[in-house]
Amino acid sequence: MRIALGIFVFLGLLTALAGEAKAHPLLDEAIASYEEADFEGALGTFNAAARNADLSVEELLRLFEMRALVFHALGNKAAMQADLRRLAAVRPSYRFSRLTPPPVRQAFEQMLESDGASLDVELVIQEESADGVFYVVARVDQVPTGLVDHVGLQCRVGEDGKAVARTAQGSQVRIELSESREHDGCEATAHTRQGGVLFHTSIAGTRVKTPPDVFQMPEYQAPRDEPTVSKKKRWPWIVAAAALVAAGGVTAGVVLSRRSQQSQSAGAVTVNW
Repeated sequence: MRIALGIFVFLGLLTALAGEAKAHPLLDEAIASYEEADFEGALGTFNAAARNADLSVEELLRLFEMRALVFHALGNKAAMQADLRRLAAVRPSYRFSRLTPPPVRQAFEQMLESDGASLDVELVIQEESADGVFYVVARVDQVPTGLVDHVGLQCRVGEDGKAVARTAQGSQVRIELSESREHDGCEATAHTRQGGVLFHTSIAGTRVKTPPDVFQMPEYQAPRDEPTVSKKKRWPWIVAAAALVAAGGVTAGVVLSRRSQQSQSAGAVTVNW
């Protein structure tokens, strides 16, 4: 009874798996072999897809998951954990299909709990020197074997900020700088064998840019007064005119006073009682 129930569950999982797998033809072929319990055939097809198929990043993650199931079925725990580590490096939050056996899920979760910090893959860009020559280096740190196929690096260098690009197999690439070690920024990408971008990062430039002209406030200038000389020339005339007016007033006063006195003397009448 238990054997019959186990066969029934296994066939049900394979049927559901066949309904979910709608990806690259090689992936479908490998999954079909897995459904037929042809684990060696499935492994060979998965490996061929990893080497030659034009897989997207999502399809590659699906390949790692399914190949881990094959290794689990074959009893190859180390190979199964290697594919699970590749999954964790690209996407620690990867969600397995409902067909993944509990032991594989548990192995993935335990890996994240015990080695979570060491599973953080990082694409870094740094400036380095060797034998007096300066470089910008892009490197993928803590990357599982067989995950990154090549790394691309592009920097804007030279006085005119010309773009220079380099690509190298493996997990590291570099671009030579001038003696000034200046550049206008760099970008790096880590790719799968098929060219899919797994990781991307960038850094700002180191070139010292000329600051813009500082606005100078105009100096305040007071309104210009009339020349002092012209003022000096006016004062003598004003003083002289005032003196003449004052003198004339005094003279007129004296004359009028005298005339008044004479008039009073001439018209006076003496009365004797």
